[in-house]
Amino acid sequence: MINDKNKVIAITGTSGGIGLGIVKYYLSLGYKVAGCARSDSDFEHNDYFYKNVDIKEEKQVRSWVQSIKKKYKRIDVLVCNAGLVKSSLTMPVTSTNILQEFMDVHIKGTFITCREASKIMLQQKYGRIINISSINVPLLREGTSAYSGTKAAIETMSKIFAKELAPIGITCNVISPGLIDNEVTKTFSSEWKKNLIDKQTIKSALKVDDLCYIINFLIGPKSNVITGQVINMGLVN
Repeated sequence: MINDKNKVIAITGTSGGIGLGIVKYYLSLGYKVAGCARSDSDFEHNDYFYKNVDIKEEKQVRSWVQSIKKKYKRIDVLVCNAGLVKSSLTMPVTSTNILQEFMDVHIKGTFITCREASKIMLQQKYGRIINISSINVPLLREGTSAYSGTKAAIETMSKIFAKELAPIGITCNVISPGLIDNEVTKTFSSEWKKNLIDKQTIKSALKVDDLCYIINFLIGPKSNVITGQVINMGLVN
């Protein structure tokens, strides 16, 4: 069994917010962590390998994945965290450009990243893929048709990935968190946050560590038969 000090976890969208929180959590456990995002990052650590990557650009993702393989010889865990956060707009006033942005990052970006990382995992005959969705999907929340529609696509893709990859020893699951306190959500209006929390079963914002505890469960050695699942955090539906 690979111990945590030799495990390699790749995480997208790590220049700040939830992604950077996940990075710091797994560094604290002794993992080798590879991160990426479109913007620069000033966070440094001896066991953190960061590159600027636009996940909707196939060549950039392939180069990033190959650079991780070259540096660490393996990828044990992939967390597809990268996502767009934009103002809520009802469907009649949502532009095609906004829809396309969500499709590019959430659907295309997640697909490409999972595909390229799974090629490394196939060689190992082992891997854990975690894709991040949103509690807005089961809530069917008004103003999120483009956002939630593309997050729902991630959930469906992940279930199919799980069936395709299971024979090789790779699992693929989805975590759908509610509102998580971080530097990004601090910019949201208190009314918007209250409205979302009121719709959750657990009436409080989550912490990044709460998300990481679920990731831990899904990537643990005793969770090898759990795949194709969507875990909604803070919600009974």
